[in-house]
Amino acid sequence: MKVTTQLRKSLLHFAIVDSDVLQRNIANLDTAFSNFFKLGRGYPQFIIRLDSFEYKPGRVILRHIRKNYATAYLPGIGDVKFHNSRDLSLIQDLRTCTVKREGGNWYISMLVDIAEVLPSVKPLEECKSIVGIDIGINKLVALSDGRFQENKRTTTNARTARRLSMRQRAISRKQKGSKNRIKAIKRLAKQKHRLAQYRDGHGWQVANVVVKTADVVARENLRIKNMVKRAKPKHDGKGGYKRNGALLKTGLNRVILDAGWGDIFNKIAWLALKAGKPVISVPAKHSSQECPKCGHIDKANREGEKFLCIVCQHTEHADTKASRTIARRVGLVFPKKQKTLRADCAKVTPSRYQSLRVETGNHAYGVAGVQLSLFDLAQYQSPDSRISKRYGRNS
Repeated sequence: MKVTTQLRKSLLHFAIVDSDVLQRNIANLDTAFSNFFKLGRGYPQFIIRLDSFEYKPGRVILRHIRKNYATAYLPGIGDVKFHNSRDLSLIQDLRTCTVKREGGNWYISMLVDIAEVLPSVKPLEECKSIVGIDIGINKLVALSDGRFQENKRTTTNARTARRLSMRQRAISRKQKGSKNRIKAIKRLAKQKHRLAQYRDGHGWQVANVVVKTADVVARENLRIKNMVKRAKPKHDGKGGYKRNGALLKTGLNRVILDAGWGDIFNKIAWLALKAGKPVISVPAKHSSQECPKCGHIDKANREGEKFLCIVCQHTEHADTKASRTIARRVGLVFPKKQKTLRADCAKVTPSRYQSLRVETGNHAYGVAGVQLSLFDLAQYQSPDSRISKRYGRNS
């Protein structure tokens, strides 16, 4: 730090850089060497051009906050206008600020203190509904109410994967240090950045659908890091190796990482925390092989997306069945269904009828004392459902 102060007095290109930026870079370098000596991580590499720099708390000032844009004063640079996508008026204190470049664009990441208070998580005893989710590849998320969320395969679909490989090949054919190689690297970085933004936006959409479905979210406790490890070699006992399906395992790992399972779990946890809803992880063992009717567990029960129990012949969509199994493993017990009453029955008061009615389009069906289950939600969503047949379309 002292040497940096001396260099700022003697060299112009050190003097024009803010002291905070230089000091934070030295601190990051110290952290990298500490990780190498103490934790055994990789030796720090020399970087010619940094794509990010950091300011200490209290140095960056927000000015001219408007609806769609704001201005930030960055020491050593000046006022920088940026697009405002959030309500910055709630900020009480501005802490660390990081400026970074991704895909040719510059972003400002700020750690702030705000006045917003997160709601307390609702106790399980007060929850009235639960949704289980099964995460996969063919269907990104299968919900226990029968719905599915599509896996977009952002970078592993045929067209995008081919284009990425072509641009990567174009970089390898350019001479190192040439301007054409720098241009090719920038083109690839921009495309990867757009794909990452698309994956991130789709993940938020999926998380919103899951959290808004019920009071409790149940998910699998997956060890994703172990699931994407490479296939272990198999010795044949003669100095050689057997086939271990390494090529297929590599393709599977690539698709799993492209789906972003861990990122979706984090998004669901954050949105549920903001909504005051608990998220419970349950063991995932045999969730797709266990029969919900007789409890028999066998690999032969499942074939692709089809589930057919070899004992009781129970059949169901495999992913939907797995999500419902996950929801049942939480162990929540809801009130049992009571005797149903007609909407015009004298025992149903108007206030209670309003609280228990189920609205579908222009029809309202009075169901007194019925706890709606997410597993049976589909039967309440159509005028031709079981309730409309039992009580009449105009009841």
